[in-house]
Formats: sequence, C-alpha cells, structure tokens
Amino acid sequence: MKKLFTLLMCTAVLTFVSCEDEPLEGDFVTGGVSCEAAIANTAQAALNFLSVNDDNYEQLCLAYRSALQAQITACGDPDGSLQLALNALGDCSVILANNCEDATTAVASAQAAFNNATNDDYSTLCNAYRATLQNQIAQCGDEDGSIQLTIDDLGDCTIDNEEPADVTGTWLLTAWNGTEPIDLDGDGVESINFLDEMDCYENETIVFNTDGTGVTMSTSFASFIFDIVVGTTDEFSYTIECEFEDENTNFTWTQNGNIVSTSDGTDTTDLTLNGNELSIFVPEGFLAFSSDFTATTTQDLTFVYTKQ
Repeated sequence: MKKLFTLLMCTAVLTFVSCEDEPLEGDFVTGGVSCEAAIANTAQAALNFLSVNDDNYEQLCLAYRSALQAQITACGDPDGSLQLALNALGDCSVILANNCEDATTAVASAQAAFNNATNDDYSTLCNAYRATLQNQIAQCGDEDGSIQLTIDDLGDCTIDNEEPADVTGTWLLTAWNGTEPIDLDGDGVESINFLDEMDCYENETIVFNTDGTGVTMSTSFASFIFDIVVGTTDEFSYTIECEFEDENTNFTWTQNGNIVSTSDGTDTTDLTLNGNELSIFVPEGFLAFSSDFTATTTQDLTFVYTKQ
C-alpha cells in the first residue's frame, strides 16, 4: 500500500505557485481549460493535500485527482509523471499514513529532480524538495540539524535572471551530500556531507580555462568497509581506506545557462551552476562493502564544487 508522502515524489514535477489558503471544494472543470490554468489548479490542489486530515481526506484527494487529470488533458504528460501521481492516489477511499521511511524516500526522489533543475523549473522543483525535507523532519526528527540546514540553504527557492556566473577558474570539491546522514568516522556525530566524515578527497579540483578546455585533478580516492554494530540490524561502523594519487583528466566544456557540460572524449557530464557552486548528482555515488564482501550499502550523492 502506498503511503501519503510517497506522493511527494510525484509532486516534484508539478508547478507550485503562490495561491490563497482557501480550501478546495468539488471537481475541476476539464473541458476547455487552458494548460496554464490546469497547472495552477494542480498546484493549489497539491498544496491543500499536504495538510490533509481524517475529516477532509477524501474531498481533497478527489480534488487532487481531478486536477491531475485535467492537467493531463490540457497539457499532456510526456514523461508520465502526472499519471504516476494520479496512480499513487488510488481511488481516494483509504486514508493513508506517513512514516519516516516514506518521507526519506520522497526526499531522495525530490532531490534527484531538483539537482537537474533548469532556470525554468528551478522554483518548482526547489519548493517540492523543500516540502519533502520539512516532512522528513516531522516524520524522522532532525537530531543534528542537517535537514533544517539544507532547507535554509534553499532560501526562498527563487533565482535571479542575471547572467550566469563565470565558470572559468578553479573549483574545489567541498561536499559529498548524501540522502541520509551517516557517521563514517565513528565519532558519534552523523553528517549529511560525507567529506566532513573523512580525511580524503581534500584537494580535488576542476579548472575551467577560457578557451573551452579544462582539467580535473584527483589527489585521492577512498574505499569504505562496514560492519554491523553488535545488537543491531541497521547500524554500521565504517573503516575508510584513503589512497593518494596524482591523476589529471583533460576535458572540453560548454555552458548553456546554468548547465555546464564537460566531455573527456568518451563521457559527457552536466554540472549545475548556482552562484559560486557547481554540483552534480550521482546515483549510488556512495558504495560501501561489508567486511566479508557479501553485502553492500549505497546512497545517492551530490558532489558540490566551490569556486576558489
């Protein structure tokens, strides 16, 4: 059975707009509605549905379903995301529950969408990501404050229309942001930024030259081994093995708005430029092996480079 905030994985693709806080009643008109109006209706229905309770669940669920169907009719659904949200609602006959696991899953999905945001959908995906983070705090708590810090970093989810920052120059790797905080160094403090948990990857840089060429400089790499903490089934102690290296990779690059694309002749990588930060989302970028190499644990990562 799907749970309520699984739906937030789908709302990451909707357009969130500023609307009045009046309750939504009845169905939306599907015949002849413009795509713009359908998107606004869906955004309002989605926001109302976030505050659902036992008394208004069926009403707001049906309103949300109608809005989604109207948007599909008016705008189409090329990537199937609207239909996914529609399917997740079911028939609106059962009040669904929340829990930490679903909240965390929703954050990962919304973060993945946000990390690939463009200027056109930045605010939409940012607001969806922020909503999932706020729900994660409500469902899971936030002992080290890392979730709230991420929310604070999002600001008001708006970007200006000024010319993108100049990408030329040197950028230093400053964060490996995972989807869940972990305690890699065993000091009892978890962090969402895995670089804070190890003495490795300390001088990884990317240099962009003005002529469209560049070089990635790698000085180290790490492998991660874990053991299950005695008496638990889901707590791990980690061993980090950091190997030093001196490896440079040449590439060419182009920039289109806030997207910087690099190519080493074999692979092309897209990085998102936001002020003085460049980021790239890497699915399952963190991989750790059990000490007997019979099991693995993974997390999606967002690498963040800061301009020097």
